[in-house]
Amino acid sequence: MSNRKLQNLFRSHLDYLDRLPQPLKNRKAISAIAFCRTPDMGTSYFTCDKQHKPIEQFHACRNRSCYVCALKSKQDWIEKQKKRLLNVPHFHVIFTLPHEYLSLWRYNQALFASILFKASKETLLELMADTKYHGVLPGLMIALHTWGRKLTLHPHVHCLISAGGVNASHHWQECGQFLLPVRVVKSLYQGKVQSFIKQAVEDKVLSLPSDMSMTEFRRLYQQTYRKEWCVRIEERYDHGKGVMLYLSRYIKGGPVSPEQITFCDRQQAVLRYLDHRDKQIKDVTLSCKELIKRILEHVSPIGFHTVRHYGLYAASSGKRQLSCVKDKGTLVHAKVGTGEIIRNMVLSCKTCGGVVHLIHRSWKKHSKAFSINRETSESPFVQSGSRGSLTLSPHNTLHAAPHRAFHLG
Repeated sequence: MSNRKLQNLFRSHLDYLDRLPQPLKNRKAISAIAFCRTPDMGTSYFTCDKQHKPIEQFHACRNRSCYVCALKSKQDWIEKQKKRLLNVPHFHVIFTLPHEYLSLWRYNQALFASILFKASKETLLELMADTKYHGVLPGLMIALHTWGRKLTLHPHVHCLISAGGVNASHHWQECGQFLLPVRVVKSLYQGKVQSFIKQAVEDKVLSLPSDMSMTEFRRLYQQTYRKEWCVRIEERYDHGKGVMLYLSRYIKGGPVSPEQITFCDRQQAVLRYLDHRDKQIKDVTLSCKELIKRILEHVSPIGFHTVRHYGLYAASSGKRQLSCVKDKGTLVHAKVGTGEIIRNMVLSCKTCGGVVHLIHRSWKKHSKAFSINRETSESPFVQSGSRGSLTLSPHNTLHAAPHRAFHLG
């Protein structure tokens, strides 16, 4: 199956990953991706009232870095957003972090991500509330992305903002075809990010890389003031559905789709991507270790919310949001597709076709150090369907080759 390519890739390099020091969030992601819906995650057993042969269902990991589990999660997320987003035009705004800060990002991922959220939120809400522009409170949804087209580190946030909002008279006010002057947005956003970074240094919560002194940091900090920061305001959309679907591709399942991997053996992989500069489909060849490294670099901190809602879309907006929903409606009736086939399978007995019920569950007990089971395969290929990879039985039950215990360190 195509959606098992990433799982097979990780399983074929577990010895390599075992030798590398990994943060806790990466250990969890490795375990989840490699063993989702295999016996290593545990098994549920179902049978009918006539006690025919039990059906085995291997457990899902439900980790947001797992592409296999992400399909249903994306669909659920889209349905929730359809009930939240107003049926009005929206703008799409992208805020990026200068690449000069990438070394600091790697040591302060959660801190810098929070700074991006706070700076972009305050920039948009403050300018939209300014009577010189619109004087309204809009609906705002922000999603964090950390990767570029070739999975290189490229932290940025995508903002979906309503083309209008509630004014001082508590009425809905459109903002037309123009959101905000981009130069003003850039200047305010840059100042806020720099201010938050400076505050983090003063509060001693910013960790510097081992090869960076405080003098070098100050020099870097001053350099970023002299460059123009990248902020894009896209043309107005008639509704927020398009951007919402775009964001849904990246909220769960990791930075890469298995369909993008057109070839993969134990040494190298070919990744297909869309070059945003010339809109051409291109291929890049990476070693398997480099591909795994790039994927793990984008694992979010444990418990960190990568999508947040503000303004009229905030959970605390209360009556103002309800009033807008009554006036404008939502996207709840919009017909959208995720581009994925998600089957809601109902289990039935393979012998008599009767309804089955749960009779037993078994769980694999992992230690605090995340000791997990792994498959050993001699096959040089990790593409789905190759020898040693996971396959489906005629009864849609996953089977894996014999495995042994190991420790992720």
